[in-house]
Amino acid sequence: MKNIVTTMMMMFVIASFSQKKANGKIYIEHPALEIAKKFDEAFVKGDLETLKSLVADDFGWRNASMRGRRGTLQQLLNRSNYLSKNIVNFEIRHRGTAYPDAFEYKEDNSVDVKTYTWMTGYDKNTGLELNMPRNANFRITPDGKKIAWMTIMDDQLLWSKAYNAYETRKNGIIYKDHPHVSKVRLLIQAYQAMDFDKAKSMYNESTRFYDVMNSELLEFKTLEEEFAGIDEYMDAFEILDIREHGFPDVLDYEGDGTVVISWWVFTFKNRKTGNIARIMQHLQHSFNENGDIVREDYYFNPSNLPK
Repeated sequence: MKNIVTTMMMMFVIASFSQKKANGKIYIEHPALEIAKKFDEAFVKGDLETLKSLVADDFGWRNASMRGRRGTLQQLLNRSNYLSKNIVNFEIRHRGTAYPDAFEYKEDNSVDVKTYTWMTGYDKNTGLELNMPRNANFRITPDGKKIAWMTIMDDQLLWSKAYNAYETRKNGIIYKDHPHVSKVRLLIQAYQAMDFDKAKSMYNESTRFYDVMNSELLEFKTLEEEFAGIDEYMDAFEILDIREHGFPDVLDYEGDGTVVISWWVFTFKNRKTGNIARIMQHLQHSFNENGDIVREDYYFNPSNLPK
């Protein structure tokens, strides 16, 4: 029995190794790597003559958004020309510790160069930043001298955003009067009356609070944590008055989400010294589809409280 088991295990190992078949080699140094490097350098500089000299007569290229068709050399030249002239600090560099590889495939006798880079820069016309990973595959011609075709994998959503930045596009409607404005005003009335139980009831249990100026980036408080902090402040201070500054706006975005932005002047009194100070406060309340406040962002500087 032991011999049978041993024999079966040996057969399994042999079978596992027999499934592996080499299809070429990977090189960290190869003449094709220099061709791809020169191409990226020329693309960044807008050196159109060098780009043309590095590609085959029937050169084509693709990215993730080009289904069933390939781009022409002229399209790529146009892109290089525009980016080199309009992208400030335009750069394509190796990503982190990554480096390009040359693959010599045995089966079809071809050579590919794969690069793992990062593209950076910002559009001098719109200010939009192009900061994205950019992986490319260069297929080298059989004579090893030029690029036959290439594919590029980068952030198509960011490219779309960059193109749209040249247009005037709306992203919703701004309302001056709205039921959400009424809810925020009633909330502020509860704070002014120092009726914190009522104020608390106007949120829901999952509301998140973000003290922008006094918290770590996107460090939120729960409902209970927020009102525990308010209780501590009210031990030392009294709210004498809250006045609306300007008027609130409702930003009803085309996607999900509605936000009320508002500005208020709070008048505080130090219970111990009797000193009074007025503080400007900006609030942002995010509402869900049910009209519940699901997030509150506030800009509050406690150093302005009366001493």
